[in-house]
Amino acid sequence: MEITYRPATLGDAAVLLSWRNNSSAREYSMNSRIISNDEHLKWLSDRLKKAQLEPFLIFAKDAKLIGMCRLDVISGSDDKNEISILVDSIQQGKGIGKRILEITCEFFFNLSPDKTIVANVHRSNFVSQKLFTGAGFELIKLEGEFFCFEKTFKPKPTHF
Repeated sequence: MEITYRPATLGDAAVLLSWRNNSSAREYSMNSRIISNDEHLKWLSDRLKKAQLEPFLIFAKDAKLIGMCRLDVISGSDDKNEISILVDSIQQGKGIGKRILEITCEFFFNLSPDKTIVANVHRSNFVSQKLFTGAGFELIKLEGEFFCFEKTFKPKPTHF
């Protein structure tokens, strides 16, 4: 599966908002309310200003946008970024989330091998729980309705 990625731009606002406001995305989100276009544009504009330290990637397959992933610095932490993944609802169930997660982890750890990626997953979102554990994330704790998973960089062993 050939998936490409690039940095998110303001030109992605409409598709990002449609993915975010889809009922399947909101069902397991920490903020499940519908976001207005104006609110989204302000948030996206502010968020893109931080993209150098907090990557925000758009993924495509055959030139069609299929998902996004961003890594937000966790407030009060210098070494942890929280990951958020959204896959177009039409593309779900095809292994795209797994591939986006693999690509994002490799991209992020190449930039910041000393940091940790944190994933907060709703306790009822079994698909995402399986996604993160399958990608080597460790379950750290349950906080309210969300499991907290973490992954740190582990260099691949070199064999001579």
